[in-house]
Amino acid sequence: MKNECLIDGQIGMFDLPVIDVIKTKEISIENEENIKSDKLYSIVKLYSESCSRIVKTLSGALLVEFDDKTLYFNSAGINEFELTKDVAIMPGEEIIIANSDKEINEMQKEKLEALKVTEYIKRKGDANLIIPGEKTMVINPKGWVLEYDQKPIYHQNEIFNIGVSIEIQTIENRNTDVAVNMNEIEFKVNDDVNIEYEGIKSIGKVVRIYKNGETLNIKWEGKQTAFYYKNVSKVR
Repeated sequence: MKNECLIDGQIGMFDLPVIDVIKTKEISIENEENIKSDKLYSIVKLYSESCSRIVKTLSGALLVEFDDKTLYFNSAGINEFELTKDVAIMPGEEIIIANSDKEINEMQKEKLEALKVTEYIKRKGDANLIIPGEKTMVINPKGWVLEYDQKPIYHQNEIFNIGVSIEIQTIENRNTDVAVNMNEIEFKVNDDVNIEYEGIKSIGKVVRIYKNGETLNIKWEGKQTAFYYKNVSKVR
């Protein structure tokens, strides 16, 4: 029925056409994660044969390394930028694909020997040596010893044991065996010490002592690494 109160040209509210409300399709968080996972899986599948390695970072991004560069794909599967080859990775980051290995150098071997550890982890595709423990220790290619709270991700066949021969000297003191200080000098945290690193002599400070006093973690000039106790002397 036409509204008699309307002026010519006006439309009454009952004469308006019915408009259907179109509801937008909601994507659940779970579906979003599946979409991201599908994209990342397709990236791994695409480059699995041609790359040197693929690493999944702590943020969920992928590092796809080739002979001359590394492609960075964010957690959504978007290639954001390029990095150089041999990007340093952390022990808690997962090596998904490793088509070639990275060799360790003599400096790393010497540092590993100085730390007197019984086992270490060498992951295929990783240039770092990883020493598991309460805190994860990493010896990088520069010979630096770094500590991480994160637990390493690795395969069982990447664990290597070292035959360590530890000489223990004892003396009899009131019918009790007492270990002799092998260094004759007892180091303490915050001691100033003389060191030599890569042929350069410096003075550093002891920040941590472990391995029965045989390994000293020393900080100096913005650097920090481990030294075998026989290679360090107190500042007089």
